[in-house]
Amino acid sequence: MGSTECETVGFIDVGTNSIHLLVVRFYPESMGTPVFQDKESVRLGQSLYSTGSISQEAVDKAGLVVARFAHISRELGADNVLVYATCAAREASNRRELVERMSAGAEVKVIPGVEEARLIGLGVLGQHPVGRNLVIDIGGGSTEVILNHDGENVYIDSLRMGAVRYAYGLGIDCSQPVSDRDFNSILRSVDASSYHAVNGVRGHGFDEATGSSGTMIALAEMCAARRGDNDASYMLLDELRQIIADVRAMDQQQRASVPGLGKSRTDIIVTGGAIAQELMELFGIQRIRISTRGLKQGMQTDYLISQGNTVYDTRDSSVRALAHRCNYDRKHSDAVERYCMMLFDQSYELGMHSMKGNMRNLLSSAAILHDIGEHISYTDHNLISQMIIEHAGLVGFDMNEVRMMGLMVRFHHKKFPGPRDSRLADLSPLQATEVRKCAMFLKMADVLDRHRTSMISDIRLTRSAGILMLELSSEDEPSMEMWRLDKLKPDFEKLFGLRLTAVWKHRCPRDNLFYKDNNTELLS
Repeated sequence: MGSTECETVGFIDVGTNSIHLLVVRFYPESMGTPVFQDKESVRLGQSLYSTGSISQEAVDKAGLVVARFAHISRELGADNVLVYATCAAREASNRRELVERMSAGAEVKVIPGVEEARLIGLGVLGQHPVGRNLVIDIGGGSTEVILNHDGENVYIDSLRMGAVRYAYGLGIDCSQPVSDRDFNSILRSVDASSYHAVNGVRGHGFDEATGSSGTMIALAEMCAARRGDNDASYMLLDELRQIIADVRAMDQQQRASVPGLGKSRTDIIVTGGAIAQELMELFGIQRIRISTRGLKQGMQTDYLISQGNTVYDTRDSSVRALAHRCNYDRKHSDAVERYCMMLFDQSYELGMHSMKGNMRNLLSSAAILHDIGEHISYTDHNLISQMIIEHAGLVGFDMNEVRMMGLMVRFHHKKFPGPRDSRLADLSPLQATEVRKCAMFLKMADVLDRHRTSMISDIRLTRSAGILMLELSSEDEPSMEMWRLDKLKPDFEKLFGLRLTAVWKHRCPRDNLFYKDNNTELLS
């Protein structure tokens, strides 16, 4: 698919600590996929919260970074570049100068705190979240709190507290060890600033809490490093308390050696950690999920909605976007996906398996992506396709689902695996069987579009006396497809306990009637 068939947009988030760039390509039938990301630490808030205005050096650097990011976006094909400035730009006495300097690269919008919170919630939770979700985003100058019930924001606020604001605006030297007295002072500031938010959230309640922003990610990475499993997808209150107690006893130079903590955050990690710790205490959160998504992704989703696109399924969108990026053969993939669904649904009705909607969705996605490795090498395209699927960061799927899709794709080509194949070892026995059955459907569907002409117009399955009959409808005789199906018989029979047989049903295009060709050889 050529670039003229999709739209590219650059999204620039001008934060109090850093400026972020996200360039997204909106492929057809997708919610968009990132093609480039970058960030630069500008620290607009460092001088702002100590002097009341942003330093000239920071203003100039912000202008340079925004201009450069806008240029990169356009070089990547973006006709549209959106720049949203947040807390520092809202509060600076020299805001006009800052905006004018950045506007040399693109039009800049300074957004209110509640709009920032709305976009963060949209980025973290997506367009159609389910359940009661609390999102806490600790930025450099503000902390956004979003409580969403089944897609509706029932509480939303932007609090005047942030890692940079507290590090440089409370009169505490955070480059040195922070005393108990000073740390308690930070906690009291959190209490005062979050009073209304805590009461508002408590009045509604929530099922799951999610933390976002660079501060939350850094804290989770520190906890994961100490835990030893490198799983930064969550953070526990108990481990956060211990990490912050240890880190605040160090000076800035010593903190640079703490595993998981980047050097650019050594001066603000104590204040950022204090905010996270106290909010978890106040909200009663013992375990918080960590998201790498935030304002930029919210800008992306909001842009999509503004263009009238509101119905994309997250899974299908991420699958289609990956397929387009790999220049897939859409006609072939759609035919294979269609045949897979016919085989899956009709075999279910015949009692050949008991798999439900989720496995059907995984098979559908695997069918769309089964040949994406061909743009690198046809010879081992099934292995390459598996590798791409398992490392593409597909949104909407968990790690186990991605693994199962990858295996379906791997097994659709060349030798079919037995039940004890070592590549199935990380799946449960039931999952291994389901993957093999789905892989067989995918292998059969791929064979039925062997020459990529979509010649099979319909498939009908019937089962009788240990035989499964495939009735294939097409205008032309699918002899070569049937010969290739013949080679699948031994593996099919071992897997399903049925003998595979096929017959061609001739479709006459003139009167749209079907005639069974009695001379067609059955696979017996």
